[in-house]
Amino acid sequence: MSFALTRRSALLGAAAAAAGLAVAPALNPGRRAGAALPGSPGRITFRRGTQIWSAKHDGTDQRVLADDAGGEVGGCGTWAPDGSRFVYSTGSTIESVRADGSEPFRVAGLYAGVVPDPAFTPDGSYIIAAGQGIMMEPAAPSNLMHATRWYFESPLDGKPYAHPALAADGTFVFEHGNAVHRVTGRTSSVQLIANAKAPDFDPDSSRIAFVRVVGGGDQIWIAYADGSNATQLTTAISTGSVANRDPAWSTDGTAILFTSVESGTPKIKRIHVGSRAVTTLVTNGSQPTCQPVRRNVVERVWGQTALGTAVAASRYNWADHDSGDTGDGVRAPAKAVVLSRDDTYLDALGGSALAVVKQGPLLITPPKKLHADTQAEMRRVLAPGGTVYLLGGTAALSAQVETQVQAMGFTAVRLWGQDEYETAVAIAKAVSPAPTKVMVATSLKYYDALAAGAAAGANPGAVVVLCAGERMPAATAAYLNTFDPDPFHDGGTEICAIGGPAMHAVINGKMAGQMPSWPITTLPRSLYGATEFETAVEVARYFFPVPTTAAVATAATWFDALTGGAMTGTNGGPLLLARAGDLTLPTQAYFSENSATLTRAVLLGGPLALKDSLIGPLGDAISVPGAYDYRQYTETSTTRA
Repeated sequence: MSFALTRRSALLGAAAAAAGLAVAPALNPGRRAGAALPGSPGRITFRRGTQIWSAKHDGTDQRVLADDAGGEVGGCGTWAPDGSRFVYSTGSTIESVRADGSEPFRVAGLYAGVVPDPAFTPDGSYIIAAGQGIMMEPAAPSNLMHATRWYFESPLDGKPYAHPALAADGTFVFEHGNAVHRVTGRTSSVQLIANAKAPDFDPDSSRIAFVRVVGGGDQIWIAYADGSNATQLTTAISTGSVANRDPAWSTDGTAILFTSVESGTPKIKRIHVGSRAVTTLVTNGSQPTCQPVRRNVVERVWGQTALGTAVAASRYNWADHDSGDTGDGVRAPAKAVVLSRDDTYLDALGGSALAVVKQGPLLITPPKKLHADTQAEMRRVLAPGGTVYLLGGTAALSAQVETQVQAMGFTAVRLWGQDEYETAVAIAKAVSPAPTKVMVATSLKYYDALAAGAAAGANPGAVVVLCAGERMPAATAAYLNTFDPDPFHDGGTEICAIGGPAMHAVINGKMAGQMPSWPITTLPRSLYGATEFETAVEVARYFFPVPTTAAVATAATWFDALTGGAMTGTNGGPLLLARAGDLTLPTQAYFSENSATLTRAVLLGGPLALKDSLIGPLGDAISVPGAYDYRQYTETSTTRA
């Protein structure tokens, strides 16, 4: 799957979400799980007792990857689609580590009884594990409650499920009752191959390797993906063993690694599928896996000025207005423009969500006169008759700016109030008249609200309103009072306090009787950290449990985070914060934890805002170290990769 098509799918998905359509986490057919994954060959892994080891493909350079693998019952573990993370079972928990064994964390939820055979979904977003059914869990740490879900619920026949494998076309198979079954529905499956276990798809998903008992021993077989044309691959003569198990395709599909037991000693061997030549790679090892290495992308989106970065972010997402209803194949057509002043952020803190929902860029201009570069970008992206949303009253964007917009042939819609709090409420109402989530963030600092704005844009039905530090303004309180704050009630609305000040403001407003319709026991969901960097991470973890893209902006100024927040929200990704020369530990940890699913990381702003020294740490955080490409997209760029 090309990078361009991936970006295009993300944009269309975000547009569908903005229109109120349900966008479920897709099992992307371009990636595999529990199967040999495509990519450049990396390392191999294998078990020794309760340890998992890794080695080069010829068996040299052996080193311990994990110490707590829990014995043979845990299965072999699986690499992420890009090779950046490895998941394995301790027997009762699922653990995730980087390719060198560092930065471990526990995959939440999947630890009830024996949980063997963890595997990634094809896009790296979820971990699936077999037991009395097939469960799914986000692959990265999440503060979502009840994130675990059943992918396949088993009939109660008492037989365990094992070795889930997912093909490129979405075919899902598993071992059950000494046969390979294919999933046909949430609770239904059909037998695909009899007398078969431990299935593994090859990289192009045309064949399945499996184990079959022949002459009283286990041997490796292969068949077409539909189960036909089953052919024996290993023999006792060719391998010197009647116990050949655990097949794992190489990443190029030319060979299969497997466990071969000789005189009680397990060995890792490789058989070439064409020539049937067998090579011993590792002595005293079992349950091999092969690491794919896929290159990810770090991009910088920037201009020579803050206004130029806004234009670059617009050009990054949106095609020329005359490119047709389907855009240019990479960028989608814009349906509106959101316009804000360039000298303060107050009126624009909810603008990112508005831009995503209205399907257009967020641009900035001086308050008194429409800037020529902004004007040119509006003409490029928006067809005559399109709508331009002006944020704030005439003190924010003058009557002259409105007149200029109208003279360009656009319809001007002004969203405003007597202060930033009323303006935020007006914007929220334009985003959604009946929101399912209302995020409250302080206006006294911009960090929390800008992270919330990107999250609101990427999550249909979410809006942002403002508080004044720990004080609840009257306009915001009146708006909040119109909702049932219990999201578990029919028609209820979840209230999320973003940052510590907002948490106190909501509680203080409730205690002061400013929201009299709220039940006494109601408290907001609070997402906050000790710093602005940690708060942005908490927002990302809650609203983006399975991101494929994420962006970083400097915390020193607000311009790039504002306009870039609309850009990354449109692509369904979170906005994180960093210092000019420091990615910061919370931000770097977020990218690393989500490396299995992240294919792209974006730096918002030029090298003065975020130094070039951040490119390497960011690329290594989302990839196998060094396996990333760097690209730049500026205010004058005209094509997308």
